[in-house]
Amino acid sequence: MTNRGMRTLGWLLGRLRPYWPKVALLIGVSYAATLLAGLLPVLMAPILDLALGRGVQAAAPAGLGGLSLNNLGATFFHAVGIERVASPFKGVVVLCLLYVAVGWLKAIVDFASYILTLWIRTRAGAAMQRDLFQHLLGLSMGFFTRQRTGELVSRLETDTIVGTVLTAPLLIMFYGYLLVRTSPLLVIAAVAAALLHWGVTSTIRNPIHRFAASQLEIFAELATRFQEAFLSIRVVKSLGAEAFEFKRLARLLDESLRRHLRFGAYKHAEDPARAAVNVFVEAAILSLAAWELLAGRLAVPTFFLFLYVGRAVITQLGLLGNAYTQMQTILAASTRVEQLFAEQPQVRDGAETINGFRDRLALHDVTFDYGGEPVLERASLEVVRGEIVALVGPSGSGKSTLADLLLRFYDPSSGTVTIDGRDLRTLRQDSYRRLFGVVPQEALLMNASISDNIAYGREHVTHAAIEQAARIANAHEFISELPDGYDTVVGDRGVRLSGGQRQRVAIARAIVAQPPILLLDEATSALDSESERLVQQAIDRVIAGRTSVVIAHRLSTVMHADRIVVLQRGRVEAIGRHAELMATSPTYQQLCRLQFAEAEALGRY
Repeated sequence: MTNRGMRTLGWLLGRLRPYWPKVALLIGVSYAATLLAGLLPVLMAPILDLALGRGVQAAAPAGLGGLSLNNLGATFFHAVGIERVASPFKGVVVLCLLYVAVGWLKAIVDFASYILTLWIRTRAGAAMQRDLFQHLLGLSMGFFTRQRTGELVSRLETDTIVGTVLTAPLLIMFYGYLLVRTSPLLVIAAVAAALLHWGVTSTIRNPIHRFAASQLEIFAELATRFQEAFLSIRVVKSLGAEAFEFKRLARLLDESLRRHLRFGAYKHAEDPARAAVNVFVEAAILSLAAWELLAGRLAVPTFFLFLYVGRAVITQLGLLGNAYTQMQTILAASTRVEQLFAEQPQVRDGAETINGFRDRLALHDVTFDYGGEPVLERASLEVVRGEIVALVGPSGSGKSTLADLLLRFYDPSSGTVTIDGRDLRTLRQDSYRRLFGVVPQEALLMNASISDNIAYGREHVTHAAIEQAARIANAHEFISELPDGYDTVVGDRGVRLSGGQRQRVAIARAIVAQPPILLLDEATSALDSESERLVQQAIDRVIAGRTSVVIAHRLSTVMHADRIVVLQRGRVEAIGRHAELMATSPTYQQLCRLQFAEAEALGRY
């Protein structure tokens, strides 16, 4: 196993630490099953002795060192204190019943081992999914901009390989010891079996690991493609791109088929390969045992017992090899999960909690980039409590990035962002962000009721507060007209509502907890005129008298803002009111001419 494989295996064992008591019980149960399996040839030996006329042998071995298949039956009779059996047939029947009882008991113990393994697997798997989800939620926004959603879902499957890996070597050693003590010559076949099985395992080990990882990657790509196609179904249909999406998916499915076939061919070629090895080894054991029997060096009962034990060794070798191969698949899946757990947030929590907003938000000489050219460069501004501050500028000037820095989705490359004089890096992110109500450019709703969407993330919000927020957001009227009112389920991403309706629900969601600061990111930019009018009315209502940062789209918002911040190529070009900037800022003048020409023509400016 490679160093990486060992590291991943160590990580998996670490994930099992909370379940060590149950794992210890599983190990005990597995060894109990091993003990019962070891008893089967011990019971088979006296059965063969009696059935083939050998009877109860008087000589017993001198301790464990003298034990072999030749005297295994005598050892059993000596251990249970039987010196003579009057009726060999009755003795065989009794021993057969005991053999069946041990076999049944082993089956019960094996089932208990499976149930215990299943309990550990499902509990540990659920805990891993829960911890992974929590870990991913705690990562910074930069991680999600680099990842495809389909690749963030990983699945870890285990099987009952734990018991096999622990017990098979013991049974192989016990059976092997009996074979060696009986006939060193016959052990040649057993050793050959071990070497051949190891050869099969070694041959397919690395390809299995590689193809399993490759298959998981293509499954993630398929999940991403399905998700993107269905979530963007309006775009797909509006552009008549169904055939394009189908061809793209078909190519991905073809590649998935090729990878799946390669993985399946290697994985399942193991079974016929091991079967071929087993047939060869069984024939070798039979030939050598017959040679020893005909030469008089092996008694008839010992001959049959040797075949029985030899086959048991081969079976255990096969199980051990299969378990090792399965581990390669598990390690391949686990490596992907381990890599996600190894991701660390770039934006780290501070130690302090903040419970309110008293004075001002400020950026001091902030520079930021996404790994290339600076998006913001030495930007400084203040948002005083109670102010409405509008951010304007051409596309790519850094408006949304500045808003993301205010929300601390990212930390600046240099400079500081503060609230009431406290550096955001010193604060817990969850407590800080609860000071904000955010209305994004594209309102994304959950596939839940309107009521649940408005109250999302805010515990103990009453229905009265939900309805009040909807009234302020200009949403109560259309919600009341829906068949189920506030209980109406909106569908994935809110697809059952119009764009304007989704945006008004998003505004209600932003204000339901009465946050002290509002941040609106061009909330009307993608709406038709009537929806824009209704949403803008809601915006004008919610920002009145409340600290608000608005990435401006409408001239009316800009005109009534206490201060307007003009951004140009990542720099703060000017700050002032509308009239001041019209006289002093060329960028602002150009924006007004381009963005608000229609409004001027209609006399709204």
